[in-house]
Amino acid sequence: MLLRCYALVTTVLVATYLAWPYDLRQWPFLLVTLGAVQPAVVHALRRAPVGARAPWWLMLVAMTLYNTGNVIWIWLATVGQQNTGDGSLAELFYSGGGLFLLIAAVALVRLRGRGDVGGVIDSVITAVAFGGVLWDALLWPVMTHHQEPAARQVSMFVGVMVVSGALGAMLRISLSAGRSVSVWLFTGGVALTLVGDVVSVLAVNAAGERADWTNMVYLAAYAAVGCAAVHPSVGSAIAPGQAPQDDLSRGRMTFLGAMLALTPLVGGGRAMLGRPVDGTLIALSSAAVVPLVMVRIARLADQRRAAEQALHRLATRDSLTGLPNRAACLDHLSAALQPDGPAVLFCDLDGFKPVNDRLGHAAGDELLIAVADRLRGCVRENDLVSRFGGDEFVLICQGPDAIEAVTTRIAAMTAEPFTAGGEQVRIGVSVGAAEARPDDTVDTVIRRADLAMYEAKKSKRVGALTLVLAA
Repeated sequence: MLLRCYALVTTVLVATYLAWPYDLRQWPFLLVTLGAVQPAVVHALRRAPVGARAPWWLMLVAMTLYNTGNVIWIWLATVGQQNTGDGSLAELFYSGGGLFLLIAAVALVRLRGRGDVGGVIDSVITAVAFGGVLWDALLWPVMTHHQEPAARQVSMFVGVMVVSGALGAMLRISLSAGRSVSVWLFTGGVALTLVGDVVSVLAVNAAGERADWTNMVYLAAYAAVGCAAVHPSVGSAIAPGQAPQDDLSRGRMTFLGAMLALTPLVGGGRAMLGRPVDGTLIALSSAAVVPLVMVRIARLADQRRAAEQALHRLATRDSLTGLPNRAACLDHLSAALQPDGPAVLFCDLDGFKPVNDRLGHAAGDELLIAVADRLRGCVRENDLVSRFGGDEFVLICQGPDAIEAVTTRIAAMTAEPFTAGGEQVRIGVSVGAAEARPDDTVDTVIRRADLAMYEAKKSKRVGALTLVLAA
């Protein structure tokens, strides 16, 4: 009901703006901007969870600055000092409002986009590139032709850049983080703000007066933001959405390259055609975009490296115990085989199956994790402990006294009870040990250790170590 009433009132005020007498148009303008949007944003702020109110606080600051600028503009127009609404003092508040609009959009990206820092950087790159092209190819030539004051040009340049950045950030989460009518309305309001900035420059007559119909675009922007604030989906607007994909793909690299070249290409093209070019903008744009693109590529490269490392861990690590798995064990043994090769200890747990059957698989997993932790403490720095499968562990140890030193520690470890399923349990370990020979392959030394382990299991003892040396 609130949304329908709000949308109806603001639509009527925007649609009938030009029907009001010129001297009274400030009233529908203030009703939309100050009397409607401000309470709407406060309404959204109250509905937001306590820990997720930052975007709406920032939006409230942005609307306050914008509306302060509007009041100054109306006052200047009333006293006859300005008839276009583009006074330097008002422009200062408009620039501040645009800056906080950008910060609010970034805060919303961080909440809804799950800390999408890469998306924020992409948005800034896009803003600098497209905002620069929009300024250099369209707005700056018109403002120069009309001999707009420097303060007005600087204000408009800042406004276009920050609103472009806000629009890029909002489009990022609108397209990638799931549907939310409130988010789309907010995005539409930001887009209309940018359109308003453009038409306010283009719709200026020879006397330097801006066409009053351009205020309708700004009013529509305010109305869209207000509708976003009172829409029932405003709560989901700050709920975390699906994490956007962010990888170093060919499309991503093409996008970054295009953004890097866009402003220089447009500026160079205008120079080749003999048209005026804002050289300062091109220099500033390049100085801003190049480091941003390099930072973005570095982040994407780090993410790819981290993903590759994660895949490598998944391929070489046992998911339960965190030990190297069978494949990693065999790779390590292959690299370690030499004339003075390592010793291989093939360990099988005695009494594990009764514990697993009686207490359940969760207790069995708890026991395997505890055994893995103790086995890590039985080896030296350059030795390897791996889970070969099930309740079998393979240790690869270096040194002439490796078998004696390590099995002594395993025997001491086995003498102590383990905790599994809330109970104290005891297990034994059958160990088959084989020293690698000069002509051994990975398969032969593993097979000899495995056969020795099966010999040890013939006399297995729970709570003790049984060791058989391979022939």
